[in-house]
Amino acid sequence: MDQVSDIQQWYSIGCLSSLKELKVRDDARNYGLEAFVPLKYQIRTSLKQKQRILVPAISGLLFVKGTEEEVKAYVDRSHFQLYMRKSTFSNKEDYLTVPCKAMEAFIAVTENNEQHITYYRPDEIKLQAGDQIRVKGGIYDGKEGIIMRIKGKRNKQLVVQIPGLLVAAVEMAPELIELKAQQQEIIDEKPSKNIDTDKKFLYDTAHRLLFDITGPYKESAEYFLLLSELKRCRARLLPIKGFTPATEAELALPLYMAAVIINEDIEPCQKRLIKAMARLKDCSKLKARCEEMLRTLNFEL
Repeated sequence: MDQVSDIQQWYSIGCLSSLKELKVRDDARNYGLEAFVPLKYQIRTSLKQKQRILVPAISGLLFVKGTEEEVKAYVDRSHFQLYMRKSTFSNKEDYLTVPCKAMEAFIAVTENNEQHITYYRPDEIKLQAGDQIRVKGGIYDGKEGIIMRIKGKRNKQLVVQIPGLLVAAVEMAPELIELKAQQQEIIDEKPSKNIDTDKKFLYDTAHRLLFDITGPYKESAEYFLLLSELKRCRARLLPIKGFTPATEAELALPLYMAAVIINEDIEPCQKRLIKAMARLKDCSKLKARCEEMLRTLNFEL
C-alpha cells in the first residue's frame, strides 16, 4: 500500500453542489486549508437592472492546498458534494495536483478582480508561441508569465496558466513589460506563407533595432516586443531559399542582420549572404546595399 504523501500540494477539487464554489472555498479556509476559486465578472439582469457580479471562471472547479491526507479528510467530512479530481495522465489512482509555483503565479495575476481577465481552456491558446516576461511597475509588479497576442484581442496579453486546466490572460501596458533572460529560446514557427511580406518586415524591424533604438532605449518594452516579433519572423524565413540570386540575397540580408541582433548563427548567415552577393551583378543596387550592411556591421569584405 502506497504511503500517503505528507507534502502540501494544490489539489484540483470538483464541486457538484450547484453554485457553491465560493462557500466551499470559505469552508475549506475555516477548516484550516488554503483554498482558491478563479473568479470573473459577469453581467446579470435582475428585476430589469443589470448587475456586475463575481462568479467562478469554471463552474464546479476550485483548488485546495494541503497534504493528500488533509485534503481527503476535508472532502470526506464536507457537507458539500465534493470529489478529488483524478489525473488524466496516469493509469494509477493519482489525484490531479498543480505545482505550487504555477498556482502562486496564477493567483498573483488573477486575484485582482477589478482587472479585465479573460479565461481560456488550454487548447485555445498556443502557449509556446510567447516570450517569458516579468512585469515592472503597476499592480502586477514583479509578476511573471508569458506575453503574447491572442486572436480577437487588439493588444498584448500577460498569460498565466494552471497546467492542463485553465489559462488566464490580462491586457498589459507595453511600458511595464520586461523580457526575461533565457538560456535557450525555442521558437516554434511554420515556414512563411507570405515570403515577400515577412522578408520586408524582418528587414525593417532589424534595421530599426540596429540603428533607430539605441542607448537606454534598448531596455524599453518597445525594444523587447520588436525583438520578439523579429525572432518569430526570422524563424519563419530560415527554411526558405531564394530561387534567383536576387530573391536569395533579399532573404539572406535581413537574416544576417537578425543574426547579429540576437547573436546567433552569425557566421553561417554571413556566408549565406556573401554567397548570394557573389551571384549578383556588380551594378546591382541590392549588391551595393548588402556590401554596405556588411561593412556597417564590421565585416571586412
